Amino acid sequence: MTRALKNGMILSGALVMLCVLASCTTANLGDDIKAEKTPAPAAVKSETDVAPLNETDTVTALLQAAATLRPDTVDAAQHDVLASKIPYIGAWAADEAGCGNIDQGPYENFAIITTKSFRNSTEVCAINAVAPEENPTTIEAFCGSTAKEITLLVTAIGGLQIVSKTDAAPVEYLRCQLPK
Repeated sequence: MTRALKNGMILSGALVMLCVLASCTTANLGDDIKAEKTPAPAAVKSETDVAPLNETDTVTALLQAAATLRPDTVDAAQHDVLASKIPYIGAWAADEAGCGNIDQGPYENFAIITTKSFRNSTEVCAINAVAPEENPTTIEAFCGSTAKEITLLVTAIGGLQIVSKTDAAPVEYLRCQLPK
């Protein structure tokens, strides 16, 4: 077994353990994966009180107006995650203020994921996004002439961890939405 494959397996196992330790579930992702439900927080009375994934009143971190964004950012932010069952597609930033910095000048802590591309501050990669069979999921990305694997762990409605380099620690992002 190659060292890269062993490292990938170890990393995948570590991410699964992190999810288990954090009591993550997939029940709020809109997919068909069955998961044990955790009790709703006190502020949420029932599952019907939780806003759908793409509504800005659930995810409060806002991008700038669509006219000031690159086309892939708009595509990612407008993607209907519930219909596609691909929860990692979206515009992501390291913090709420960062959402407003995407595509507005130098800003490094973001990821734009569409059905066909993955973009961050250092690279643009071609991908073929599909509904994940498990969380975390690993996608194959083609960045120029280099193929690599990117591991994605959806941690909540508005949370995503990305590992894009072998042996790197996961980077936490939150979902950014277009303003209404």
